[in-house]
Amino acid sequence: MKVYLCRDYNQKIIRAMITVLENIDLRPYNTMRVGAKAAMWIEFDSLEDAPAAIETAKMATPSGKYMIMGGGSNILFCNDYSGAIVHPAVIGWEAKALGNGKMEITAGAGVEFDNLIASTCRSGLWGLENLSLIPGSVGGAAVQNAGAYGVETGDYISEIRAWDIEAEKFVVIKKESLDYGYRTSLFKKAENAGKYIVLEVSFILSAESCPKLDYGPLKDLESDSVKITPDLVRQKIVDIRNSKLPKVSDTGSAGSFFKNPVLEKGSWAEFISVMTANGIEPDSVPHFVLPDGSVKIPAAWLIDKCGWKGKTLGNAAVWSHQPLIIVNATGKASGSDIVALEKAIVEDVRSRFGITLVPEVVHV
Repeated sequence: MKVYLCRDYNQKIIRAMITVLENIDLRPYNTMRVGAKAAMWIEFDSLEDAPAAIETAKMATPSGKYMIMGGGSNILFCNDYSGAIVHPAVIGWEAKALGNGKMEITAGAGVEFDNLIASTCRSGLWGLENLSLIPGSVGGAAVQNAGAYGVETGDYISEIRAWDIEAEKFVVIKKESLDYGYRTSLFKKAENAGKYIVLEVSFILSAESCPKLDYGPLKDLESDSVKITPDLVRQKIVDIRNSKLPKVSDTGSAGSFFKNPVLEKGSWAEFISVMTANGIEPDSVPHFVLPDGSVKIPAAWLIDKCGWKGKTLGNAAVWSHQPLIIVNATGKASGSDIVALEKAIVEDVRSRFGITLVPEVVHV
């Protein structure tokens, strides 16, 4: 259903067109393919329609409850959602030359992230290639600070245009204010919950060669005789991901389910002691020392050591090629099925290693 709104808003007349659907099945809108329903789905495809979409969401249900959702690639619906879901479907992107080989790419929040990456790589622009094949939207990647193979989305973002729901105005948030960190950002902080709706994201990319090939298999490219291009790196990433990860079009998943735990120096020393007690040679533990001296451990390794790789629990399973991925094994998994497997994994890792895994996937 199309809804047209006219309202005197901040002394201006707004004419907005948004799409409203009631009692909608969310299975096609989340990559885990979990069956759940939302009382209302509100979608808009123009920046200017964001205020009207939020206003409609507030009036959609008796409670006024609503949430903002992008591509649905990092979310788990544990139950039906009794409020309204606002989906920014702003698409398209444009390029602006900045000089010195730099290019600013501004994309709508609703653009499929991998489509943007593919386009920039074909254009010979460096920056996003290591993020190839990450599912979801540009807006979702910017909020989550999605990352892979040594690169995070926030590394190349210069600014974000959003609708400030509390202040009722459009804002431009510069990089220095986005508070990017490991799988977090300004938008994920508790005090900012529900405050912004991301509409456009600007990236600064480079035409000058600057590949990041520190991740194991990528180092092979350095020894090849062919010229390294963004598209070549992208294809290597695509091949790696296709060999390890399920295609969301075939098997429901939400990508990496858990965050990689980061241990402070003291905790790392304790962890090594635990490894020794478990008969595991400390030198065999994969880890990455961060600039502040803390240590990141692959959650996949911990899960694998607990024997969960390829295991099934009800309708959910741990992916056989990558234990960091939980999948909807039968296509019939509910949110509670996924959570049951999640809790079992968390408990086993805590029991054996003294580390509590934290989900990367947002639970609703």
